[in-house]
Amino acid sequence: MARSAASVARFKRRLAKIPVEVRAATAAQALLSAATLVVALKGSAPKDTGKLAGSVRLESARSPDHFLVRAGGSATTKTVREGAYSVDIANLTEYGRKDKMGRAWFWPTINHRKPQIKKDLQAAAIAAAKRLSD
Repeated sequence: MARSAASVARFKRRLAKIPVEVRAATAAQALLSAATLVVALKGSAPKDTGKLAGSVRLESARSPDHFLVRAGGSATTKTVREGAYSVDIANLTEYGRKDKMGRAWFWPTINHRKPQIKKDLQAAAIAAAKRLSD
């Protein structure tokens, strides 16, 4: 779904109106929630070699109050056929392949924790806004 430049600009203006204190509080909660999610993902990752759990990491996004939780990467990438292609074992484990069922662990863990993360972010924003109004 394409967004018009006007709607993006309108959204950015609305975000700019949010007080810095509220944004800081939600950013701190977002970092805490992301770190908690990393621990949960490492615990739910299949333990075949341990590389998959070790590849779960927290990365910063483009803006300072956004964070990315990722798994896989160079530590879990294998060359399938020399010169042909490489495959990330994290994707194979999550989704499977045509002859083997996947063992979903990444998205189920995220989907299970998402409602609590949203509640925590909302509570942090409300608490910061109340502190401002007092």
